[in-house]
Amino acid sequence: MLSLNGKWKVTHVPYCSPIDFILSPSFVPEGWLDAAVPEEIHRTLRNAGIIRGNVYGKTEEEELWIEQADWVYHKEFFVPAEETGRQVLLTFEGLDTFCDIYLNGILTGSHKNMHIPFQTDVKDLLHFGGRNVLVVRFYSPVRYVENRDDSEIFSITTSDRIFARKAQMNYSWDFCGRCVTVGIWKNVSLTAVDSVRISSHYLYTKLLEEDSALLHLNIDFSTPDYDTFSSYYVSVNIEKDGNPVCHISERAADCSVLEFSLEDPILWWPRPYGEPFLYDFILRLEKEGQILQELRQKFGIRRIAVLQEPVEDGLSFQFAVNGRRLFIRGANWVPLNTIYTDITDEDYEKAVRYACEGNLTMLRIWGGGIYESPRFFELCDEKGILVWNDFMFACGIYPRDEEFLENVALEAETVIKKYRNCTSLALWTGDNENGQAYGWAGRPYEFAEDPISCRILKKACETFDPNRFYLTTSPGSPCGDLKGGDNPESPYQGDSHLYIMSADPGIRSGRDYGRNYYKRILSYRPRFMSEFGFICFPEKDTFYHYNFRRLPLSRENELTEFLPFTREFMEKNDFDSAIYYSQVYNSMALKYWIEYFRSLKGICSGTLYWKFNDPAADCAKGGIFPSHMSVIDMFGQPKMTYYYTRRAYEDFLVCCTEKKDAFRIHACSELTEEIKGTLHITHMDFKGKVILEKSMACTASADSTTLLAEFPGCTFAVKDKYEEYFRIRFDTSGCEYENRYFFADICEINRLKLPPAGLRIRKASFEDGNIRLYLYTENFARSVRLRLSDRSAGFADNYFDMDADSEKIVCVIPDDKDGLEAAALIIDGINVSSILLPLASLLSV
Repeated sequence: MLSLNGKWKVTHVPYCSPIDFILSPSFVPEGWLDAAVPEEIHRTLRNAGIIRGNVYGKTEEEELWIEQADWVYHKEFFVPAEETGRQVLLTFEGLDTFCDIYLNGILTGSHKNMHIPFQTDVKDLLHFGGRNVLVVRFYSPVRYVENRDDSEIFSITTSDRIFARKAQMNYSWDFCGRCVTVGIWKNVSLTAVDSVRISSHYLYTKLLEEDSALLHLNIDFSTPDYDTFSSYYVSVNIEKDGNPVCHISERAADCSVLEFSLEDPILWWPRPYGEPFLYDFILRLEKEGQILQELRQKFGIRRIAVLQEPVEDGLSFQFAVNGRRLFIRGANWVPLNTIYTDITDEDYEKAVRYACEGNLTMLRIWGGGIYESPRFFELCDEKGILVWNDFMFACGIYPRDEEFLENVALEAETVIKKYRNCTSLALWTGDNENGQAYGWAGRPYEFAEDPISCRILKKACETFDPNRFYLTTSPGSPCGDLKGGDNPESPYQGDSHLYIMSADPGIRSGRDYGRNYYKRILSYRPRFMSEFGFICFPEKDTFYHYNFRRLPLSRENELTEFLPFTREFMEKNDFDSAIYYSQVYNSMALKYWIEYFRSLKGICSGTLYWKFNDPAADCAKGGIFPSHMSVIDMFGQPKMTYYYTRRAYEDFLVCCTEKKDAFRIHACSELTEEIKGTLHITHMDFKGKVILEKSMACTASADSTTLLAEFPGCTFAVKDKYEEYFRIRFDTSGCEYENRYFFADICEINRLKLPPAGLRIRKASFEDGNIRLYLYTENFARSVRLRLSDRSAGFADNYFDMDADSEKIVCVIPDDKDGLEAAALIIDGINVSSILLPLASLLSV
């Protein structure tokens, strides 16, 4: 294989203008930019200093010229004479999007889908042993579709995105500005082919028994006219830790389908339910003892089912892995950058590590972005994170013409075959909110006839990946003839998306969504909650990095309509306070919802909050900030909410939910054994004065939610809700679980009468490369934040509260141990005086 990555030349030309002069053999590009392919055009222009990066104050209009122009890429390369074969395949793994491809001045093909490769045989066009020129002409993605009939489509944003098989969010979404990408965004290569090839394979666990696993392998071959199967063999090897556990060798003509068993298999489990064990799978194509092709992958043995069984007044929607029913603790995933060639393997590794440390079991790849990198799936396989994968359609009604639907069908087949062997992949979903979009467009009953999600994608999954569950749309109600089946948002079956975000019961937002008081969720009993979230700003470092000039924010009401008291901060440009209280709002509201849904275990079978991450992006036109409603911000920094949701997703949780005028204390357990202990409920103030305390022996049932106690609200004689709260503590023989309930609601959380905490470090040590802190606080310490100066670190806990006269041990794990002696640890909080601990003082001990 010959890679054609690396240095290309690129320039812009007027839309649809002739480029014959560029295709001339004598043409040499002068004044063109260097492009390090794979590289999207915005990255190229930014590297050349022609456009700015992501900064606050940049307008959408500043870069619209990029999407209005055509872009031409030019590559000179040499092909050795000996590289020839029966076929020579030119492969572009990703072309974004509408383009023509020329080799040595001859049109070799056109492409209209960024999500799938382009491949063609160019043997007859190549100059072997000589100079070759490859030219790709990209048409303006917006002008290419500007005259399309849009009478039958619908979009919550602009209609141009609906006609293009591109990442939909790049046309602007609420969390990112418009950045319509163009260019060669994946690898380019030439491959000489002389024989039969394995074009795809499908390996899956068909049956699990007590001491064996039955595996199936389907193999698809690419068979040129000039060759036959007669002398080809296929070998299959499965290895465990480098040792063979299964070997099969068959004639290729006889093995399009293979079935074989593994004795005493080690099963793959999602975290934290067991080890995500992976075998090595090696598939070889051989001829006369020579290996012509070898495919390797990691593979886990597991069975995943989505159970839809009668429960309460509807159907369940519950994931079961290897027969064990799970309560899914997860989040929604969006691309890490709006410039997809800027995303590195290291970015994926860092993000997935945060997901694991954030106690996630599942990530949902949202349908407005891209089909993620194989590296993302490798990491999820390795770490035991289940993946819910939308097809890339979102919030719209799409074209139904034959050309568009054929493009979609090819996309579906290509994508399914690419990812179907990923162990972590749990299900496919046809789209994000297209079922709802029909309702938004006033055509609610037409979705059942939608040709994309209801026919093409469904058929593709049944054909190419029949062993995975397919959900037509998210949110979706799969059983149309049962209660709620006529409503994709029904809580009685399927999955649900819900945004009611006002923190103040007396305020109704003017937004299209999120108008109602967040505690109205208590009347809602969903089967599976796959989207819900709240707005907040990013971390301070990210906020001030992006808004380096400290410009006033242009649409402050996007926050103040949900959290009215922040208006004062926004008007004064008091960004520190706005950042803090927006994060408190997001954190407390998400915690409240997650705890409520976990208390419904048995009815509700999982939550995926919106959202885990935000992309590095510009601000949406009319938006307040590009990074909101995520727990990891646009520059990869964990927010306060990350730690709140991490605690809410612990394997064992004690929490308080409200029911009319009563408080209910639940134990929510994902553990396989019951836990006996003593429940303590302590009504106290922020100085530690105990007003009331109740204790009782309790047993928390295994793998379920247990109501430990229920008592009327009048139990607590609250004199001042701004300086009182109650603490829940469940003491067991080996552990202590705690939680807190504030009598003040989120809309007035700024009015808490917090005395100075008097927090101090009693002891600090450096052990095995990690920092161990022993903290003590005299009074209640609110939102205690730890950070290292100018470097990243992991924290055993962060943004935590401490009761008066209490101690806490916290471990800090620096990502980079080099140069720590120059760094400092900083501790602060809303009522905690800042403490700076030079690490040199620890390292010298």
